[in-house]
Amino acid sequence: MPKKTPDEQTPPRVELPLVAVAQVADDMITIDSRRYKIVLLHKQPFDVSAFAVRYTDVLDKYDFVVGDWGYDQLRLKGFYANDSRHATKGQTIATLMDYINEYCNFGCAYFVLQRLDAPAPKPKHKGRNERGRSRRRNNNNKKPYQERRQAVADPAKKQHHAETVAPSQPRKRHFTIRQRESNEK
Repeated sequence: MPKKTPDEQTPPRVELPLVAVAQVADDMITIDSRRYKIVLLHKQPFDVSAFAVRYTDVLDKYDFVVGDWGYDQLRLKGFYANDSRHATKGQTIATLMDYINEYCNFGCAYFVLQRLDAPAPKPKHKGRNERGRSRRRNNNNKKPYQERRQAVADPAKKQHHAETVAPSQPRKRHFTIRQRESNEK
């Protein structure tokens, strides 16, 4: 099978943005009608089209979104505010420089976005109540109590098992007991 020339190869896959991203001002952007402020811009301007392609809705829960460029690819990571109760120590914005120094290429371009609007409240899970129990369990409790009757066992139907009978005669030993010879002289 002959090799395909670069002209005959399949065209590169074009990624479409999953969210609507618009730059409102030099330091403000909107992502699906949520406002973000550009807090820090290091070495390279913010690229709206690349950000729109890489952004996912998982990043909505974070207070800060950090984007770093390495090998012409944008990588996004979310950070919580320092006073957030959801965050571990490594997920707060105070550890931003540690993240930049450890995980980003030396001297790479990066930017930091801060969310200005509060995140949309999550809808409550319909399958569980305040106590964490499922509705199915509660519905079973609302039914009237019914006593379960157990069938009475018929003694005539009971099977007789063979009984082991102990022998009345003593067992015959398979070894002999000898007296120890003493070496006393």
